[in-house]
Amino acid sequence: MWWPADLVLALHRTLRQRLPDDVARTLYRLGRFTGARLAREQACDPDDVHPTGATPASISRRLQVWDEWFANAGWGRFDAIPLGPATVINHYDSPIAMALRTEGPADSPVDDFFAGLFAELLTQQTGQTQESVEISCLTSHAHYCCFVVGEAGIVRKVYAWLTYHLAPHDILKRLADETAQ
Repeated sequence: MWWPADLVLALHRTLRQRLPDDVARTLYRLGRFTGARLAREQACDPDDVHPTGATPASISRRLQVWDEWFANAGWGRFDAIPLGPATVINHYDSPIAMALRTEGPADSPVDDFFAGLFAELLTQQTGQTQESVEISCLTSHAHYCCFVVGEAGIVRKVYAWLTYHLAPHDILKRLADETAQ
C-alpha cells in the first residue's frame, strides 16, 4: 500500500477544513501508519540488520532505496544526514508543500504526514522509537522541507527551539554543538 501524493493532499485539505485543531496530529499518525506499512512491504534485507539495530551503512542503503520509491511515486526526493543522535532529512519537492504553497505562505510547516512517515521509517530501520519535527517548509519560503528525526527527547528539544522562533540553521547548529560536547 503506497499512498499517491494527490490522495494525501486531498486528505490534508479535507482534514484541515473538518478537523482544524487535530489535522497535524491526524496526518502525523497517518504518516506513521503508512511508514510502517511501507517498511513491512519492503522488508529490509537480513544483511542490512545489525543485532543491536541498524548500522549507519544499512540505514544509508535503505534510505537510498526509499528515496527512489519516493521519486517514482511522485513524493519528491530526499536525503538524510546523520547529526549525532538525530537524522536530518531534507525533503525536496514535497507535493503537499508545493500544492499548499499556491494557497499562500504558511506560518509554520505543513508536512505532518511526511514527519510521521520519516519517523516511522527510521523507527522500523533502527529498531528504536523515533519521532520527527519539520523545522522548515517550502510553504514558508524555504528552498526545501527539513525534518529532524530522533528519539523523543531530542525532538521535544527541537520543537521547543521552534517555539522560541529559532531559525532552522540555528536549530541545526545548536543540535550539532550539543552533539560535539
